[in-house]
Order: sequence, then C-alpha cells, then structure tokens
Amino acid sequence: MALIMPSIISVFFYTKVKQKRTTWYETFSLFVLFSLITNAALYALLVYILDTKSLLFSIAFTMKYSVLATIISIIVATLYRFIELNVTFNMKVESKNEKNN
Repeated sequence: MALIMPSIISVFFYTKVKQKRTTWYETFSLFVLFSLITNAALYALLVYILDTKSLLFSIAFTMKYSVLATIISIIVATLYRFIELNVTFNMKVESKNEKNN
C-alpha cells in the first residue's frame, strides 16, 4: 500500500484541482504516471541523496516512506497541473505538394 496509495491520493488531488471529470483511461494514465514519478523520485532520494545502503522494510521505514511519497506525489500532481496550464506548443505542419507541375 505504501507504493500505490500516495499516487491514488495525488490522482484525487489532481481531479479536485482540475474541477472536471476524467475518464477511466485518463485516471489510470495519471495513476501510472504519478506512481512512476513518485516512486522513482523517492528511490533516488533514498539511495543517492540520503545514501541508504539497504531498504529494510520495517514499520518505521514504511511509515516514513509513505509520508515522503505522499508529499512528493502531491508536489508532482501540482507541477503536472501547472505545466498543463502554462506550457503550450505551436506547431505548423507543412507537406510537399503531391502534384508536381
């Protein structure tokens, strides 16, 4: 539960901030995206920054992991919404004319 619950919380948080209903496909896609980013970021934080040699899953470690993962997942959901609102792409597609005169 410590691996998936923070991502579920972030999906609920994101849908409340977005204020629109999402389809099951969007919800599942958001869950997978938030889950991958949250767990990868937290694993990198534990291994590379905090220099944890082994991840021993005790009750204390699981509680700390859950709290940190929840905080990171809410930050990820907020950043995702911020990027969604403020980043735009303008594309111009040009094709060759098929008729050569």
